[in-house]
Amino acid sequence: MTILTLSTAIAVIYGLVSRRYERALAIGAITPAGAAVVAGGEAVPTFYAVALGGLGLLSWQWFARRGAPANPRLTQIPGIPLLLLLFAWSVIVVVVSPMLFPGLYTVTENQTLVVAGDLAPSNFAQLIYLALSIVVVVLVARSATTGPGLLAIPLGVGIGLTFWRYLSVTYGVPFPEGVLDNSPGFKYIETAPGGGLRFRGITTEPAALAMSAAAAAAYFLSYAAALRGWRRAASIAIAAIAIQLGLVSTSATFLVVGAALAALAVGAFVWRVLSPRFTVSPRALLIALGAVGVGLIALPALVAQFTSLVDEKVSSSSFTDRSWADTESFKVFVETWGIGLGLGNVRASSLVYTLLGAVGVVGAILFVGAVLSIALPALGLTGYAPVMWALTATFIGKAISSPGLSDSSGVLWLGLGILAHGLLAAGHGTGTMLPRRAAASASGVPDEAASST
Repeated sequence: MTILTLSTAIAVIYGLVSRRYERALAIGAITPAGAAVVAGGEAVPTFYAVALGGLGLLSWQWFARRGAPANPRLTQIPGIPLLLLLFAWSVIVVVVSPMLFPGLYTVTENQTLVVAGDLAPSNFAQLIYLALSIVVVVLVARSATTGPGLLAIPLGVGIGLTFWRYLSVTYGVPFPEGVLDNSPGFKYIETAPGGGLRFRGITTEPAALAMSAAAAAAYFLSYAAALRGWRRAASIAIAAIAIQLGLVSTSATFLVVGAALAALAVGAFVWRVLSPRFTVSPRALLIALGAVGVGLIALPALVAQFTSLVDEKVSSSSFTDRSWADTESFKVFVETWGIGLGLGNVRASSLVYTLLGAVGVVGAILFVGAVLSIALPALGLTGYAPVMWALTATFIGKAISSPGLSDSSGVLWLGLGILAHGLLAAGHGTGTMLPRRAAASASGVPDEAASST
């Protein structure tokens, strides 16, 4: 038994006893590169181990009909019907595709030949992870104590632990090395192709740290606008640390995601300024002008670093390998007539190519449709902007360098669950509002943060 096994068990028990299982899920997401258990040669990440306990809770609630009047049906939760269809389609594809297209090889590290009726452990694992991800969305959406502050747990604590390890690597501060990132199921990368050292924090690789840092920076910068006093200062400090760690990762992913988020932020600000109802306080105007000034001063250095990293990445063996995986995944998509080869049989560099190669056109449409059916209506929710920004950073990062639907960092599925909860609380799709406590109670942030735009 490892420390993470014990901490995961405690999180599950806490979630069951407190009836705030969304908190247990958020706690499990703190260690994205950690394993709670290893079963059958497969390491179960802490996030999905807690989600497995959530599946048991959901099953018990269904059989006992506990809380039936208050809990919306699965079909009433935004995005869930399409996600359930995605799961059903994924099962069909992974079983049928090898029968229809014999002789194809998987786009994986081992490149094995797919055989009809012979499912690999990776096929079962990816299907189970998808099912558990849907369970996460359901549990978070249904919980009366869910709030936009829930993501502060995995993002804030995760950045804190990563910064602790940075201090250890840089200044020799004691750190429990190998405790928080103990999964034998992950390949840990902390060196560049030429042998130089890179920093991955408590994640699996620098690109994963870049995505976590970008999501954390976007989330806490947005949250800072809704806070006051020391809470605002703490939120800004976490965002600053996240940005620093993202730069230390030397990952081009962080710069690309950061540039995209900055462009979206400018666009959103211009749209708001042009709104007839736009008003601004002198303090907010000074902050905005100061941010623009700092951005203009830092722009030349950022552009130079971005250009240097992109040039280095394009000429590296890593870029060649990632490009090969994307190309082969698209070839599988074409060779299977747009049906796909099945989850677990295709792992590209980008989630876009993984979806096309694994579940084809139908699966990609179902996933995108599920996300949009949650995100677009949620744009009108008050207080959920930080979650929206974190999800935006995550999706941009996944389009670049994160191939899987499974997300041990929890940001993707927790974020979708939080937005779905906000829609349910507002009566979206059900005609009635969920009973709610303070919107921010799930993470201990003040109510004012949950009720502000």
